[in-house]
Amino acid sequence: MGKDDRESQPSAVPYDRLLPDAGSTADLLGAQQNNHDAATAAAAAAGVVASPREIRQTRHPVYGTYQNGARHATSMGGEEPEGTSAEHEQLFADYRDDDENDERKDSIDETTVTGEGMMDRAKRNASNRNANNRAVERNATFSRKLVLANVLINVLMFGVAGFITYHCFNHAMVLFSWHPTFMSIGYLILMSQAVLTMSGANYFTHRCQHRTKVFLHWLLQAVAGVLISIASVCIFLNKVRLGKPHFQTLHGIFGLVTVCLTLVSIAGGVTTKYAFQLRHYMRPIYSKLGHGIVGTVAYLLATVTISLGVYSRWFQEDNDANVRLTLVIAIGTVALYVIVTPIANTVQRIRTAVRTTL
Repeated sequence: MGKDDRESQPSAVPYDRLLPDAGSTADLLGAQQNNHDAATAAAAAAGVVASPREIRQTRHPVYGTYQNGARHATSMGGEEPEGTSAEHEQLFADYRDDDENDERKDSIDETTVTGEGMMDRAKRNASNRNANNRAVERNATFSRKLVLANVLINVLMFGVAGFITYHCFNHAMVLFSWHPTFMSIGYLILMSQAVLTMSGANYFTHRCQHRTKVFLHWLLQAVAGVLISIASVCIFLNKVRLGKPHFQTLHGIFGLVTVCLTLVSIAGGVTTKYAFQLRHYMRPIYSKLGHGIVGTVAYLLATVTISLGVYSRWFQEDNDANVRLTLVIAIGTVALYVIVTPIANTVQRIRTAVRTTL
């Protein structure tokens, strides 16, 4: 009786699609797959195309068996056809189409993002090109201004030194004649060019590398130091030869202080050049700071000393007040142009030294 009742119960799926309990889940899935392939083959033989559906394995809540959630087309003989791999191929084709659509969307999104990035990069490149063009234009303008300023300053410094040299040898060549000549050449020409080389305001050397600028700086300073030393010896020997007292005028006093500071500045230049080797004895910032301060003061005192020499009794004998005033203005113009950048660099080094010390 229990058997008849159990057979009379309606089944959720056709009887041939019910599978007994298997020993493992793998056997059940394999059997279900075989039934599904057979149904698909039967449907294909009958000319009925099975709709591609996702195959789901669900456990029957009453009979403890697995049923296929996919719906199949029935054949003309009334039998339940079982699917084959054609349905899987169609299903996989749909999945591939979905994947291709997703990939196409991703590629479109990526292309959009890439296009936006390329547009941003193009804008940045255009901005950089504009900035570079503006920098080139400023550099070209600065170069033209620098050329004009250098031409003016070089004309003034060579003109003043040449005029003084001409006045020294105009009447006769004596021991004293070498003192103003070497002093004007050493300070107004060589030392001015040496300072301009390091400050970057010299048109002939502002494009050189830093190592080349340093080499030219100390070379010009060395030659200037030699000429200044010879000029000092010449005036000292001339005073001794004539039996005149030393350092009795403002020109003589300023000259003595200037020469002493110049020698100290040259020594500071040596310590600055070898600052790395001497770092255990003195910090490099201090050696550069001392060299800059002493050199700036020495150069300013040198221009003042030369201006006082223009107003000395020896120079007044052959030159009137207008000539002397013109020479002083020219000397002051050269000094201002040469010394502005070193003063700014010295102030910056002082701030750096104070900040690092404190």
